Amino acid sequence: MKALINIIIMLFCITVFSQEQKVDYKKVDDNMVRATYYFVDNNSVVEREGFFNKEGKLHGSWINYDMEGNKTVIANYKDGKKDGVWTYFKNDKINIVTYKENKIINVEEKALVVN
Repeated sequence: MKALINIIIMLFCITVFSQEQKVDYKKVDDNMVRATYYFVDNNSVVEREGFFNKEGKLHGSWINYDMEGNKTVIANYKDGKKDGVWTYFKNDKINIVTYKENKIINVEEKALVVN
C-alpha cells in the first residue's frame, strides 16, 4: 500500500513538473527585451507580456491577461521595482495602486461601468 502511494505521488510530480511554459523573447533595442509568456494549458494564449532592461530586471509596462484575453493587471516597473500606477481589473471594479520604489503611495477603488 505504501509503495502504491509513493508511485502515485511520483507520477503526479512528473506530470506537474513536465509542463513548461512557452516564452518568446524579442530584442527591442540594445537596452530592452520584450517577453511574452503563454499559459501552460494553452500555449497560444498570452498570459503576460512586458519588458526587461539590459540588466535583466523588469522595466516598463507589464500586462497580465486571463484565459479569455481580458486584461487583469497593468503594471509598471522601473529597474525591477514596482513604480508608477498599477491597475487591477476585477469583475465590477478597478483598483488603482500607485507605487514608488516598491512602496505603496496611494490606493483607489473605482466602480467599473459597462454600457
